[in-house]
Amino acid sequence: VVAVILFFSGAEKALKAAQYSVDSNKTNVHNLVQNSLTLKDSSLTSLSSDLESLLGDSTRMRYPDQVCCPRIPSDIYTREMARQALQLATRILDNVRNKVQ
Repeated sequence: VVAVILFFSGAEKALKAAQYSVDSNKTNVHNLVQNSLTLKDSSLTSLSSDLESLLGDSTRMRYPDQVCCPRIPSDIYTREMARQALQLATRILDNVRNKVQ
């Protein structure tokens, strides 16, 4: 679960940094798709959507009460999901890195 949270969080922070470099407006939104829309990049929006579809809402990772009892966040994420999340997050980070250089 920790790896999944880190991948999601890294992608979220990268999108927020890119957004900030464009308009200097701070955002408290945790939704990857919403954060990517302001960058007007369909590739980033698609990657963000794929990552959110794979992992679900960010609150699901951080708060055990967001998962149906008796399960907890570590019960719902698999190694394969973590591997896919890493690939998607890496692509988001690479895309953002190219934007802000």
